[in-house]
Amino acid sequence: MFYTDELPGRTVVLDQREYLWCSGTSYLGMSRNPVFIERVLEGIRRVGINWGSSRNNTLRLAIYEEAERVLAQWMGAPAALTVSSGMMAGQVLMKWLTFSQPGVLVLYAPNVHPALWADDFLPATESYETWFAELPERIRQSQAPEVVIVTDSVGSPHTRLVPFDWMNHLPTDARITVVVDDSHGLGVFSQGRGIYSQLSAPTNVRLLYVASLNKALSVPAGVLVGSVEVMEAIRHFPMFSGASPANPANLWAFTQSLELYQEAHQLLSQRVDQFVEELGPSIQLFHWLPAYPAFTTTQPGLHEYLREAGILTACFPYPGPNDPAITRLVITPLHEPSDISRMAAACRAYEVRASVASEQTEA
Repeated sequence: MFYTDELPGRTVVLDQREYLWCSGTSYLGMSRNPVFIERVLEGIRRVGINWGSSRNNTLRLAIYEEAERVLAQWMGAPAALTVSSGMMAGQVLMKWLTFSQPGVLVLYAPNVHPALWADDFLPATESYETWFAELPERIRQSQAPEVVIVTDSVGSPHTRLVPFDWMNHLPTDARITVVVDDSHGLGVFSQGRGIYSQLSAPTNVRLLYVASLNKALSVPAGVLVGSVEVMEAIRHFPMFSGASPANPANLWAFTQSLELYQEAHQLLSQRVDQFVEELGPSIQLFHWLPAYPAFTTTQPGLHEYLREAGILTACFPYPGPNDPAITRLVITPLHEPSDISRMAAACRAYEVRASVASEQTEA
């Protein structure tokens, strides 16, 4: 475990040694983007550092509605609502769903993020394929007045796309709400705008969406997305109206920076493509998705090998302390092409060494 007094960017200095920083969730590198930082500072000067009042007070700060309008338009959604974090977005939505409809049945997809856990949470033990295949029959057998299905867009701990074709096979005579947490997709998928506009649900299915803005977008806030009617209802829900809102300065900076996000996304795509190409067959070390910046593995010793090479990744047991340690390598637009080559070369060298050690053990 290490501590730092400075937010990492392309590199981080620990014990007087500089490492390439290849971890975290700042996928677009905006937390160290100098133009974005200046816009946050300008946002502080314009709208202040916080709004210590309810969003529903007599006097309201206009940047919140403006940022929500920009977010909804950018994501291709009818309406959006911001809160102080991605966790808050999920919890407000789940509380509203379960409070507004007594007796609702919540079905949790495998590995769903805690942001979407309600009071009755029970983890799924099946695979994604089995769980979604059995979903229609579980709904048919239910006597609940409404069924809420909650899922992430990107599986964890290892990155994988969660399929959504199952929505086309849901019963058409049931009242169903599907909630998608796209915290690890917003900023990466669909030119960075997230998957909301790519989702298609039958007419009897209400589609709702939450995400953290604090990951790829580097805005300490969360967002809820859905119909105008639902967003207006949640706006008057006590858990929303009684909570402190997101930082207004960062939201203002977001509204001024859509072109920065686009540029960063294009650069990120180039860096990820370069890493995959230079890894070659060694890509088999990792669980990965095309165009996605996070590469994970349970291969023992890789984290330590990369650290010796001056490359710092994350490595810790997940989801619990007794589970296997997962090494997670993350690429951002802050990395230079030479950095990508260095990472790929180190991974290839590790694989060669691990292969030789395995052969010696077998012999």
